[in-house]
Amino acid sequence: MSKKLVVALTTMLVCSVSFAQELSAPGKRLNPPMTAAENAAAITAQKNSIAALPPATSSCNWTFTSPQTAANKFLEFCVTVNGNIVEFQSPSGVEHIRVGAVSEGYGICDGTTGAVPYFDYADSGDSANWQAPVTLASTATSVKIKRTTTDSVWTLIQTISINKPAASAYITMALKNNTAATRLATLVRFADVDAGGVTNNNLDGTLDSAWGYDPIGSSPPYAGLLLQVNGPNTFNHQAWAINTSTGPNPCTPNANFVGTLTNVDGGIVSWNLLPSIAKGATKTVKLKYTAF
Repeated sequence: MSKKLVVALTTMLVCSVSFAQELSAPGKRLNPPMTAAENAAAITAQKNSIAALPPATSSCNWTFTSPQTAANKFLEFCVTVNGNIVEFQSPSGVEHIRVGAVSEGYGICDGTTGAVPYFDYADSGDSANWQAPVTLASTATSVKIKRTTTDSVWTLIQTISINKPAASAYITMALKNNTAATRLATLVRFADVDAGGVTNNNLDGTLDSAWGYDPIGSSPPYAGLLLQVNGPNTFNHQAWAINTSTGPNPCTPNANFVGTLTNVDGGIVSWNLLPSIAKGATKTVKLKYTAF
């Protein structure tokens, strides 16, 4: 996978960032300064608001299973209330994510207001600028979760479902611009791969896919996890491996990219550039995880 291509795509984002300043209208009356007591109360209220934000979690809330049959390979994965996939077992007894600290999730970079990051990577933590998740629907085979940023700029709706014949977890991420202005964003998916239950893997990526695998110590041999585009993707996009098991800043997602990785506790990233999201519009990225 070309490092030059990754740098070029990231440069597109940086060059698209715009900055805005809001000026007071002439003659606008300013509010009087707060008293010391009012200021202290405001600070306390702000701290309480931040403390009340839903924390990142790696606790399973929904578990989806496809038993081994003549037609289907065994698959079990689970999803948190925040929309993280924190277990991925396929075949039976072979885990690829839920080993030690569990890091999997999603990130948004708002390139319109100066590269503002929003992310949630389970045990890797979150950006603390999300409202509480809302479960829109859940069935025996899928869950639909809505999250809106605390500034109300973005709403991310994730639909995560099990595809039993393909032994895959399908992820649809629909990002809506809630503001009156056209905006630019990037959408990222990340997983700390511990293929075959082993923390150190070989990892790499291409345009559409990134993967990690354990070539020597797993059972069965060469157990791996693949993250890839699921269907047509008309956006500028790229996938790669990073040499850290911690989720990236979605505004600099290739900061730990160094090329093909061997025997590293690393992760995999899918990066998508979503330009010109109009007022009230939604753009959608479809991905999937599959064991191999």
